[in-house]
Amino acid sequence: MDKLTCSIAECESPRQRREWCKIHYSRLLRSGEIQRIKRPTFEERFWAKVDKTATCWNWTASKDDDGYGHFLVKRNGKSYSDVAHRVAYEMTHGPIPANKKIDHRCLNRACVNPGHLRLTTHKQNMENRAGAQRNNLTSGIRGVSWYARGRQWKATVRHNKVDYHLGYFDDIREAEAAVVAKRNELFTHNDLDRVA
Repeated sequence: MDKLTCSIAECESPRQRREWCKIHYSRLLRSGEIQRIKRPTFEERFWAKVDKTATCWNWTASKDDDGYGHFLVKRNGKSYSDVAHRVAYEMTHGPIPANKKIDHRCLNRACVNPGHLRLTTHKQNMENRAGAQRNNLTSGIRGVSWYARGRQWKATVRHNKVDYHLGYFDDIREAEAAVVAKRNELFTHNDLDRVA
């Protein structure tokens, strides 16, 4: 036998008092009328946590240590925290395939602007990066590091697990130009290099 639900439209709580659920019946007793609660939709809850600027739409609620926003979602009756930019992408473009990542074209981890997000492979996502990596801290330039023994700047690019040694340079700008040119040759999603 199915449980009867509250007679208030869109309320699916079980009837407990006359034709109402416990919450609506207590409102009737307290105020003399039943006030319908309008709960925000999933989309309203999500976009209320976004600051839309002229460029990026920045997530204003909770973020992890890496700066990615998090949002509580319910699927199949279970609640869990999902990354906010993935939720924004799914709301506008549909489900994300299991083997795909969402890349921030703007390089702003807090951004949830669907126009700044794109579907990529892990490799393509790693191509679109800014600044030096751990092995390039001496130069501050991605792919350029100081070679102390030779007292020159060393230029290298890694692609598909292969290191491309581009040479040693006296001028840091020449080393940078070499790595940018090689990345433009090998990479497909290195937007920052292609702007320069």
